[in-house]
Amino acid sequence: MEYEFDSEIKMLEGKMKWKVVYFPYPVKEIFDTNGKVPVQITVDGHRFEHTLLPSKNGHYFVYNEFIRRAVLKKPGDKLHVILTKDEKSRNIVVPDYITRNLEDHDMLNPFLDQPDYLKREQIHYIELAKKEETKINRILALINTLKDK
Repeated sequence: MEYEFDSEIKMLEGKMKWKVVYFPYPVKEIFDTNGKVPVQITVDGHRFEHTLLPSKNGHYFVYNEFIRRAVLKKPGDKLHVILTKDEKSRNIVVPDYITRNLEDHDMLNPFLDQPDYLKREQIHYIELAKKEETKINRILALINTLKDK
């Protein structure tokens, strides 16, 4: 089933300083869960694979850099969203250069042990860098974060 709605980009309450878009329908009734829901979304005409995440204020998806670069909107702006549950199995593909760097620092297993949504966000963050130097710096920052856990 497809859900179409307009929603404002908001800041997530709490310690995570994410920009988010709330899903205005009751997730428990629609998807029979209070947990995460894999979804396909079209935001202002741009298609993305994403996840609805639960919070005390309802389920939301993160307005990440990939979406921002596509739709060029900021918090307070409204988005037009078309959302469907993603029924297919999802596999996270870790680019070879990230895998090699993590292996070189014995951090591949700690990385792979993280929740899928976190791995996906970390990979996206690295991939968004325009310069190779920035990508390497972001990988090193990830490695340091994993070592601190």
